Amino acid sequence: MKENDGCRHEDRVDALRTALIDAIALFEKVQRKFHPAMMIRHGELLIRKASTLQGALRDFLSGSPMPEAGSEQGILIEASKLVNEAVSRFNRAGDPGAGLFHAMQAGRKICRAYEILFELRHEVPAIDRFFRESIQGNLRQREGKTGVRKEKDRIVHPGAGRETYARGSASLYVPEASETPQPMPLVIALHGGYGHGRDFLWTWIREARTRRFFLLAPTSQGRTWSITDPEADLVPLTDLIKRTAEEHPVDVKKILLTGISDGATFALGCAMQSDSPFGAFCPVCGVLPPGDLSCARSRRILWIHGEYDWMFPAVRARQGYTALLQAGADVGLKVIPDLAHAWPAEENGAVLSWFDPGLALEG
Repeated sequence: MKENDGCRHEDRVDALRTALIDAIALFEKVQRKFHPAMMIRHGELLIRKASTLQGALRDFLSGSPMPEAGSEQGILIEASKLVNEAVSRFNRAGDPGAGLFHAMQAGRKICRAYEILFELRHEVPAIDRFFRESIQGNLRQREGKTGVRKEKDRIVHPGAGRETYARGSASLYVPEASETPQPMPLVIALHGGYGHGRDFLWTWIREARTRRFFLLAPTSQGRTWSITDPEADLVPLTDLIKRTAEEHPVDVKKILLTGISDGATFALGCAMQSDSPFGAFCPVCGVLPPGDLSCARSRRILWIHGEYDWMFPAVRARQGYTALLQAGADVGLKVIPDLAHAWPAEENGAVLSWFDPGLALEG
């Protein structure tokens, strides 16, 4: 390959990588602003961004030899195809109910793109930065002269076996341990109804890598969490926590249970149990389940909700907050004015600082 050809090839790789990251970033913004009434507008934005990605992909494929599977270029191509499929699924016509289902399918495609791109975090600085918090002065973001320092962090999927999306399985992010590993906090993130931990893990991955804590995203035994019978999911979850702590340096005194929608409601239900292993709770866009609130006394709870939540109106969050407060819980409520029924990723840092001041970023 001539020098000019090599330069053009690198330019095409850079253009594809940039267009891919931009498209995924827009998808994240759409998910943050997701509301059934906004489906058409969101779809139009995604189509425009996807057209740029498709153009970059065409330019790469027409001007460069087909790369090997597993190489950086091969992964970029595979991830680009997944993102384009996600945009196509998001924009399928149908009634609002079908639209929500298609949006969930699209989100799963994006999560699969995350998975394969994550393999490049040790090789490509732009990909590594994409999976870290963008905070100036972050002392844990390290780049060497030739690329990203190869940390020994990893993601494992206990209980998945050969089935990628097995019910009752889990996904665990294991940060790099020091030579004399000190116990690190554990954040447990619960997906919403009909979701999966393998997808929900990515909601917290940037903070887990930047601030170094264990991140566990379990999957409910059934299609959603056993809200009316908490023990059905709480018992296997407790067992999973014990196994994780036996295999890794987890600080069992610092465990945060958080989740969205049904995951948030289940987390609140766990706060009402007498033998809860969790040190703090952060439900997002959930509701307080029925039951005895006496065990919620002194529980640390930070409830986050959307003022425009179309599934669980904010009034229910305010009612639940009042009930917990009267029961003696150490509870706070933050209602976000522009949030609907979605995950507010911009709150992750503040949640971690509230949970454990040792996880606050310096600088």
